[in-house]
Amino acid sequence: MAAHPFHAVADLAAHQGMDQLALTVADNGAYVRLVQQDPPLFFKYKADPSHPLDRADLHNFKRLTLSEEDCSNGPEATLALIKMLLEKFADYQPKR
Repeated sequence: MAAHPFHAVADLAAHQGMDQLALTVADNGAYVRLVQQDPPLFFKYKADPSHPLDRADLHNFKRLTLSEEDCSNGPEATLALIKMLLEKFADYQPKR
C-alpha cells in the first residue's frame, strides 16, 4: 500500500518551518488530515473516507478537500497548493 501523500507534505512543511500545519493521524493510520489552527482549516484527501473525528474535533474548521490530481505531482506541488489556499482563506472565521 502506498504511503498517504499527506505524510510527505507534512514533513516538507515542517522542514520549511510551517509549524502551524500539523499532521493528524488516528485509527492506526485510517484517518489522516493536515490541520492548521490559524486560520482554522483542515485538509482532507478526497480518496479518504469521511470520519466522525472531523465533526467531533474539527467542527469549527473549514474543510478543504484535495483531489488525487492535486496530490499527484509530489509533496512540493501539493504544499505549494496548500500555501496558496492558506493565503486565500487567511481571514476565515468559523460561523458561530
